Amino acid sequence: MGVCQVLMVCLLFGAGAQGAVEDLLIAPHWELAPEISVFRYEEPGLMKDKGILYGAAGAYTHYRGNRLFRIEGEFAFGTVDYEGSLVDYQGTPIAGASYTMEGNDDFLLNLRLLCGRQWEHQDWDNRFYLGLGYRGLSDDSSQDPAGYERLSSYLYLPVGLKTYHNLGGRWQIGLGGELDLLLVGVQLSHILNDGTVTNVQWPGVGARVSVELRHKAPSADLAIAPFLQYWWVDDSTSSHGWYEPHNQSFQYGLSLIWRF
Repeated sequence: MGVCQVLMVCLLFGAGAQGAVEDLLIAPHWELAPEISVFRYEEPGLMKDKGILYGAAGAYTHYRGNRLFRIEGEFAFGTVDYEGSLVDYQGTPIAGASYTMEGNDDFLLNLRLLCGRQWEHQDWDNRFYLGLGYRGLSDDSSQDPAGYERLSSYLYLPVGLKTYHNLGGRWQIGLGGELDLLLVGVQLSHILNDGTVTNVQWPGVGARVSVELRHKAPSADLAIAPFLQYWWVDDSTSSHGWYEPHNQSFQYGLSLIWRF
C-alpha cells in the first residue's frame, strides 16, 4: 500500500464519522518523551543481543474536526552484549564455537506518519489511527575481530487504538494497543571484504501495548507510560550464500511524556 493510498483511506474514514465530535475543535499539541528500555534481539537457537537503550520520542498532533493527523519520531541508543556462536562463510554456526561480544553499539530510529479519527463513548475518549512507519536498527560489533556492521530497516503499516478515561480531579488513564504489519524488511550486512550483503525479509508482524497515567494541567500534561514492543520476522532471501534467520525482538521500558 502506497503513501497516497494510506492518506486517502484516512480521509474517507474520517469524513464518514457522525455525532457531536464532528464539531469538536481540539488544539494541536506537541509531545516530548525521554525514555529508557531493555532491548533484546533473538535468532532462536542461534544467538541473542541484550542491553539497555536510552532515548527520546517526539510527536506533533493536529486535529481537524474529529480527524487527527500525527507525525512521530523516536531515537534510542545504547550498548548490547552478544551471545551465540561463530559461523562459516555460508552463515552456518560452527559446532562448539560458542562466542560472546560485549559493548556493541546499537542505534534505533522510528519515524511514523499517522492519521485517523477521534470519538467519545460514555466516559472514554477514543482515537483510532493507521499510517506508515519506518524502523531502522543499526548494530555495530566491528570492534570485535568476528563482528561487523548491520542495518535492519523495516517499512511497516501501523494500525492502533488509544483510549483515555478520566479518573477524577486532574488524573487520567490511557490504554493503547497497536498491530504493525511489515511491508518489507531489508538487512544490510557489511560482512564481505568487497561489499555489502543485502537480504530481504518478509513476512513479519509487530505489536505494541502501553499504559499512561496522566496528570492534566491547563498549560501542559505529564504522564508516566510503561510500554512493550514486539517484532517477529521470517527468514530472509539468500545473498552471496548468506541469509538472515527468522528472528524476534522485545523492547520494554518506561517513558515520561510531556504534552503541551
